[in-house]
Amino acid sequence: MDNRQRDHHASIIEMEGEICEQVISILIDPRSNYSYINLELVNKCGLNKEVHAKPWLVQLAIGTKKRVHHWVRACAFELNGMSTTTHLNVLPLGA
Repeated sequence: MDNRQRDHHASIIEMEGEICEQVISILIDPRSNYSYINLELVNKCGLNKEVHAKPWLVQLAIGTKKRVHHWVRACAFELNGMSTTTHLNVLPLGA
C-alpha cells in the first residue's frame, strides 16, 4: 500500500447500520461523490434496481475495475438509529 492509499484509508469511517432488517457495515468516505451497495445485498433484500443510462467503470482500492450497470433509487436505511434514504449504485463485489 503506498502513502496515498494509506492517507485515503485513514479518512474512511466504518459504522453499523441496518437495511431491510439486516445489520450491515457502512463505510463512509468523505472524499467520495457516490454511494454503493453490494449486489448480493440488493438481491438478498429484494431491492428494486434500475439500469444506468450510461454504465461506467469504478476502480477499487485493490486496483481492479468493476462496471456499474445498476442503481437503487432512494434506498431506505438506518444509521445510528436515524432513518435516511439515498441513491445507491450497485457494485458486484466478492468472488
